[in-house]
This record gives sequence, C-alpha cells and structure tokens, in this order.
Amino acid sequence: MTALKIIGIILLIFLLIGFLRLGAIISFGEELCIKLQLGAIKLTIFPGKERKPKKPKSSKEEKPKEEKPKDKKGKKGGHSFPKPTLEEILDLIETSFSALGATVRRACSRVRIDPLNVTVVFGGSDPALTAAAYGIASSIMFSVMPRAEEKFYIPDPSLHLRMDFDAESTKCEGNAGTSLRVCDLFAIMFTLTIPLLKWFLRLKAAHKNDNKNAKQPEKTENEAKTQDSEDKIA
Repeated sequence: MTALKIIGIILLIFLLIGFLRLGAIISFGEELCIKLQLGAIKLTIFPGKERKPKKPKSSKEEKPKEEKPKDKKGKKGGHSFPKPTLEEILDLIETSFSALGATVRRACSRVRIDPLNVTVVFGGSDPALTAAAYGIASSIMFSVMPRAEEKFYIPDPSLHLRMDFDAESTKCEGNAGTSLRVCDLFAIMFTLTIPLLKWFLRLKAAHKNDNKNAKQPEKTENEAKTQDSEDKIA
C-alpha cells in the first residue's frame, strides 16, 4: 500500500506540472524587458541585474601563466557530427512538419497569447509616407488578426494604430506574451523524437565513409615515406 501511495503522489505531481503554463512576456517601448513564466513564477532574463564592481586587486605582481603547448594532433577515436547537405536539411524540415501535423494543430489551439497590448504611432517628415505606412499596417492587422484568433487563444487583444504628423519618427510600445502547457510541449517533443532519430540514422549512414576517405591521403604519404627509406637502404 505504501508503494502505491508513493506512485500515486508522483503521478499526481507530474499531472500538476503538466497543466502548468510555460511562456514568455515581452515589454517594449522606452525599455525592453523579457520575462519567463512558469505558472505563477516570473523570472526576468533581460535586462540582467547590475553586477557590483569588483574590488581592485593587490599591487603584487602576478606571475605570468605558462602557456601549455597545444597538441597538434586531435583526439583519437573522436566522432564528429556529419555535416548535412542542403537536401538533407530540407529532408529534416519535411520530416519535422510531416511528423508534427495534428499535434501542432491541437497545441496551437491551446497556445494562449495574453497579454497583447500594442500601440503604434506612425510619424515622419513626409506625411504621404506616414499615411501610406499607416494604411499598409492597418490592412495587415485586419487580415492577420482574424486568422490568428482562429488558430490561437487570444482572450483580450488590444491593437491601436495612430498617426502623428508632428512626430519625427514612428514609435511602438506595449507588451505581448505567449504561453503553452507543459504537457503540450512534451507531446510535441515526443512526437518529434522517433522521426528525428530515423533522420539522424539516415544521415549517419550516408556519411559513413567520409572519415575513411579523409584518412586515405595520410596512409599514402606514410607508404611513400617507407618506400623512399627502403630505396635508400637498397
């Protein structure tokens, strides 16, 4: 019974963690601020905390460190990651998108974009260019936002576009945030694991003979040296 209780508690903890939301909030305008959020916990990653100035070191002369000679020869037996070609990179992208499919569609419906408060004031020295930029931005906003609200969950969008012919330049301020449940993030990662592993095995098999071909010139040089030494002895 004790073991079952422990297993139940562990499963309950994982279940609660899975329903937590992981996301980021960006505030921009006069200053840029980026925060990471996990549930109710928020952590500011930019701007960082100001570091205290280091104390000046004592006037004692420090002995210069002796530089160790670098080994010209690389480590033996090291396996480098094969460099993929353009076709293999395109194959990776196609494999990823085909694997995600319905998983991403389900996850997108659970992506929460909140807050979304953006104010853009168009300005500039030329009123005609200011009005043209305002018209282009308005058409983009009214065409993109309805589709975005269908794909994602945006509870309270607040987008404002204005013109100020007295302003010297265009200004933008506001904040925007997005979050996703941890369980949905793990579902995407789990969906990608097997297809990406198969792609890596294909890549490794295609570049299996690259290292052997690179070592062949070294072998021929060594054979030439031994042959020259044998000729001198003869």
